[in-house]
Amino acid sequence: MLLSQTIIERALAELLERARGNSLLRSELETSRDEFLSATATAGGTNTKAMAERRHLEWFLLERSSEALGAVPAQVLGVEPDSIEDSEFTQGREALLGSFASVFEITGVRSGEGVWVRDLAGLGEYPLEEADASRTLEVEDLLVGRVFPVGDALYRISHASGFFRDPRLLEAVRADLTRAREGRRAVLRLSQRELELMFFAGASLQPGGTETARANEKPTLDRATVIALARRCLSDGGLDDSEADDVLAELASEPFNPSVVIPGAGDRLGDILARLAFDTHVDLETARRALTAAWPFLCAAPEDPRPASAKPCAPRPEPKAKAKPPARKVERALSEFDARRLQGDGLDALFESLERELELDQDESEDNDSAPDFPGVVGAMVIEFLWDMDRERGSATARPLAAIANFSEFGRSYGVFENLGERDLLLFACLWLPERAPSAAEALRWLHSLVEFSRWSEERHGVALATALEHTRADLERSLARVCSANVALRTRWGDMVPGGEMLTYAGGGLARNPQGESRSVEIADAAAEFLEVGDFLRAQPAAASALRVVCVYPPQTARLAELT
Repeated sequence: MLLSQTIIERALAELLERARGNSLLRSELETSRDEFLSATATAGGTNTKAMAERRHLEWFLLERSSEALGAVPAQVLGVEPDSIEDSEFTQGREALLGSFASVFEITGVRSGEGVWVRDLAGLGEYPLEEADASRTLEVEDLLVGRVFPVGDALYRISHASGFFRDPRLLEAVRADLTRAREGRRAVLRLSQRELELMFFAGASLQPGGTETARANEKPTLDRATVIALARRCLSDGGLDDSEADDVLAELASEPFNPSVVIPGAGDRLGDILARLAFDTHVDLETARRALTAAWPFLCAAPEDPRPASAKPCAPRPEPKAKAKPPARKVERALSEFDARRLQGDGLDALFESLERELELDQDESEDNDSAPDFPGVVGAMVIEFLWDMDRERGSATARPLAAIANFSEFGRSYGVFENLGERDLLLFACLWLPERAPSAAEALRWLHSLVEFSRWSEERHGVALATALEHTRADLERSLARVCSANVALRTRWGDMVPGGEMLTYAGGGLARNPQGESRSVEIADAAAEFLEVGDFLRAQPAAASALRVVCVYPPQTARLAELT
């Protein structure tokens, strides 16, 4: 049975009423409203003031962590002690908590029924039950907004979402988000606030989406003022003058590209923001805007009349091609990587070590006798699998299996498909997937697609992936939804996970054990703790002088990786 739009709307209205009943939260609501709407254009077209107000409400109740509550309002306001909640409100609240915002490309249309969309940030694919919208939407249109799960693997999109029909914009967004994924080791997520700045700030959205706001439009303030505002943003976040100078100098070392739709996605600004998130108290949204505005000025010398976009700052030289390391070196390096990760070594150090090990200069003659491999072969097999599923079972069955695209992303460096085995499947299911799945439902869909792909690989190509996965498949199905629910709560409480930390085993309460068996105290967000079980693996990072904060949870089946190393 599908959840009706009315139930979702009533649940949102009830949460708003409860927020207004809390004096501290009511003050936050009004303050955040002015901040959220300050740059949003509402001059008619498809972007009305009412739509902008609704997007602010979704962000405030479903994403923004409240200082008064210490959590996202919808997580706290929906639970009333010693009272029996209305079942419809509970259902609507669960759909709201399971929702997320992103930019979606229309990939299929069934007029009068609905559309298929691809999340260009997280790469998931979702069927939308939108009978009316399906009569006007076309393949390659863009929808920007929030989707709500309504049952039977179906979703609906918020009617405050933006709609764009612009092939150039689509290509630009695809390119920017591809770069962003290459620079991250966690799922790429876009907040509703970021989407507001990217697509709605400073533009009147006409039917068909002929224009969109760009965060990198030429600032109207003078050079000195814009740079001073960027410096003040950094100093407010705790950086001293020399540290702020270093940040601005680093930003100036890379040319500003005015064609980029999303500055900070996989570029020098993104690197800077990632460090600021980990090492400082800088407000990242404010910093993104201030540094984006300053970037073109930093690149252009004051006396140079040419626009910044026409004058490269200090382009980095193209790296020289490196010869491919021998297969035995690759296997040894990956084996060491896996072993050290299970011991809790930081990801940054591990990846740097792996790169040093594999990117060694060699003469071309050294590889002449090596067996050829084909990086990207996993993606090619995935395409063949989806083609077979569509032809044999129909698009209704094949579409949900498109989640196997995540396995393509995971395995893009693999060169020999026949070499895939249990260790590779568990690296994906136990480590890669929990760090990136946006919800428990999506985690199970990703796992289901892997199970089907493994079965197909064994039946059609004789690669025994289904047999390899059988040892842990049933246990993973039971634990992944729980673990990924915990990770959603952790990301909501602490923000996106950053690399590094210790790998521990959960021992119950606020205790965990390191690989040496020593007991450690850990800080676990309350909303995540309810999903944990003894034996889960935890990634924890320093939060205070003597505390470790849990930032990611992995299923107990992760222990199997140690046996396979």
